[in-house]
Amino acid sequence: MKRYFIITVSLFFSIIAMATPPNLNVEKLFNGSYNSNKSVSIQISRSKNKYFRGITVNNNAKLVEEITALFRKDLEKAEESQDIIENGGVSYSSMTVLNNNLGITIGISYSPNNSCYLFITGPNEAFK
Repeated sequence: MKRYFIITVSLFFSIIAMATPPNLNVEKLFNGSYNSNKSVSIQISRSKNKYFRGITVNNNAKLVEEITALFRKDLEKAEESQDIIENGGVSYSSMTVLNNNLGITIGISYSPNNSCYLFITGPNEAFK
């Protein structure tokens, strides 16, 4: 009986140790450093089953480039991705990253005049 108890406890702690945060590059955008930037709007919402974060950038080419670079770094972790190309350039990209066997969806859309919108969404458990 003691042996089964030790095995059960060990298994439990092994599973907990495997559950890690996703460590996405785009999460750096929500660390508070852009809260005072007038060209940035940030949305965060959480419900019982879902977590959502979004960042809108208006008329700031440098920041759009930084966000795009962070997004592209996370593509290496993606299980799947898609791009929509219009007028000779990418107008929308998205990817799904698995964490704790749950999908996190990340998307970015581009607008004229150096603007973009990036979002991250998924089940709360995927971000733990």
